[in-house]
Amino acid sequence: MANGPATNTSRDKKPAYRPRTAIIGAGAAGMMQAIKLREAGLDNLVIYEKANEVGGTWRENRYPGIACDVPAHHYNYSFEHNPGWSHRLALGPEIQSYMIRIADKYDLRRDIVFGAKVTKADFDGQQWHLEMSNGQRDTVDFLIAATGPLHVPAFPDIEGIHSFKGTKFHTAEWLDGIDLSEKRVGIIGSGSTGTQAISAIANQGVNLKAFIRTPQWVFPLPNRRFGKTERAIVRAFPFIGRMAGSFYGWFFERVFAEAVIKEGWQRKFLSAMCKWHLGRVKDPVLREKLTPTDEPLCKRMVMSTLFYPAVARPNVEIVRDGIVRATEKGLLDESGHLHELDVIIFATGFHARAYHRPIELTNARGESLTEVWKKQTGAHLSVHVPGFPNFMLVGGPHSPRGNFSAIAYSEAIVDHIVKIIRYCADNGFHSIEARPEAMAQFRERVLSAVPKTIWNTGCKNWYLDEKGMPENWTGTPDEYRDILRDPNYQEFNLAT
Repeated sequence: MANGPATNTSRDKKPAYRPRTAIIGAGAAGMMQAIKLREAGLDNLVIYEKANEVGGTWRENRYPGIACDVPAHHYNYSFEHNPGWSHRLALGPEIQSYMIRIADKYDLRRDIVFGAKVTKADFDGQQWHLEMSNGQRDTVDFLIAATGPLHVPAFPDIEGIHSFKGTKFHTAEWLDGIDLSEKRVGIIGSGSTGTQAISAIANQGVNLKAFIRTPQWVFPLPNRRFGKTERAIVRAFPFIGRMAGSFYGWFFERVFAEAVIKEGWQRKFLSAMCKWHLGRVKDPVLREKLTPTDEPLCKRMVMSTLFYPAVARPNVEIVRDGIVRATEKGLLDESGHLHELDVIIFATGFHARAYHRPIELTNARGESLTEVWKKQTGAHLSVHVPGFPNFMLVGGPHSPRGNFSAIAYSEAIVDHIVKIIRYCADNGFHSIEARPEAMAQFRERVLSAVPKTIWNTGCKNWYLDEKGMPENWTGTPDEYRDILRDPNYQEFNLAT
């Protein structure tokens, strides 16, 4: 096995017992969790993966134009920098190749059970009992949900959509090999996925209608292709790529993140750049259709220099009128116009607060986590749920989500979880559970900062819950890393 990442946990101390850990999901976070657990000597583990390959979102999403909206050199593991990225914003297939190389280099496949979707998890007071879709069962001491918050596709509620006789599918369920060249295509959605798919399909000359109910601000970050010489230099001198990653990390965390949580030059700069970019759309009618009603950054910022030129092409029509219903032939809008289509593509994102679901998770009192969260969604430090011992989430409620690297903040969570499990193993604690008062204090810290955030300006986005409150971290990623770095065991109930 290749050398793993450096950690702050010691392997010298003989543990009081050898816990078994199950990780749900072999995406970027799940694989990183396994690597770091092994490095800490906690190698009695298994990863249950519903699909037949690693990669998570980069395996699932294969739509045309897919790319990361975080610069590539800032979107890799800190201990496994990739010097070979071909674009500033890495293309989806390239990221998936990186994930496969990670799995192979660290020999992760020996601990992955593919085709095993976890359907049920019950805690009996001491251990978690798992049931999988393939009939397999397992009993583990610790359960980690590395499923990601965005993994269940969301579809719009369109009356009569099942009567449509053409082809319809979600961008996360792309039909490989589909030929759109002679088709009348409609794309619903204007987020990062929608703008990427619209740009790619429009530039293929397809007869395209983009149904954009709420246009979004687009930051002009060119996805520059790195030349052969540049890539060769970075391969020869990897520190150059790491320096680039550090710069982009600083820019996204010190500019984008701080612009969201407080007023200042960062917010003014990003707002001015987005408005300048929109102002370059020459057609005033088209520009009006593309003008958002909310403030820049209130929704997740779209990164593109391709979108505006793409929708200005003669083969593209922007439809701002809302969709009333579907018919056999297409989509009827609020103006009464029927848009006849052969293909409908839903670029409508995911259920933003799926977290562990649709897994049925039940504690020793017979309480379902889904039912508990119907009252109030929450997790201490975004990781630990009171009442559900030995269960942890990577990317749970109130973790950072926005225009910065999910891998970077996930690594802080993963390191925190390793420390928690190692502490329990070293000291003979078979159960660790966050105290409700600790989670309440954490939640109060998060919500107390809401008035200064851009989300308080009255917009709607997938960051906000049903009550209009953000389920995001309201500080900087650095501040989040700080609270995870040294676990305070006074905030937990521990039992031998």
